[in-house]
Amino acid sequence: MLSATGFGSVVPFLASGLLVGLLFREEYISKIGPIAVQPPFAATMVTPLLLALGTGMAHGTWPSAVVRRSWRTGASRAGSYALASVSSLAVLSLAAAVSEATVGPGLLRTFLLLSGLTMGVGAVCGIAFAWCPAVVVCSAAVLSPSSTDPLGLHPLIFWGDAVVSQQIVACSVFLLGYVLAVLDVASRGYIRSLPSVGKG
Repeated sequence: MLSATGFGSVVPFLASGLLVGLLFREEYISKIGPIAVQPPFAATMVTPLLLALGTGMAHGTWPSAVVRRSWRTGASRAGSYALASVSSLAVLSLAAAVSEATVGPGLLRTFLLLSGLTMGVGAVCGIAFAWCPAVVVCSAAVLSPSSTDPLGLHPLIFWGDAVVSQQIVACSVFLLGYVLAVLDVASRGYIRSLPSVGKG
């Protein structure tokens, strides 16, 4: 079933996220180009962004004329996104286990939040735009001042720990994005191979 999906596009993101988690487990980011980041955050916190981008593309399909839409197409989409999410969680677990900082809860929160955004926007606006919300939110979080409010943009993305209110927001965004992605609300159909029609 997955051979008919875009799950293969997730693999490079899984590999990239794993490499970042393993190679930069002791590093902290205090500056991005000319922009100082206060407070610095663990480099491992970049991993959820990479995995969220891959998850949002787990079943990339361009809008096309309806050829066929059935429960199988819905099941295929659900399976693609679920497998991408589970695979990403496995990578996050490994990254959290080897990290020098306590980042496990934060990795989970940030991944759920960003992947929910990528799945939802990908379903509504098209797969070409799936990356936009995650990149924009992370960029805004870098520019945002540090805050003691757990629901502030910087804490929502970069805190290594997580509180209940953050997890509720992240889980809600993830579930909404997943449902939109499975329902495929904007796509008009799927490209399918049509049988050849003989002449004569």
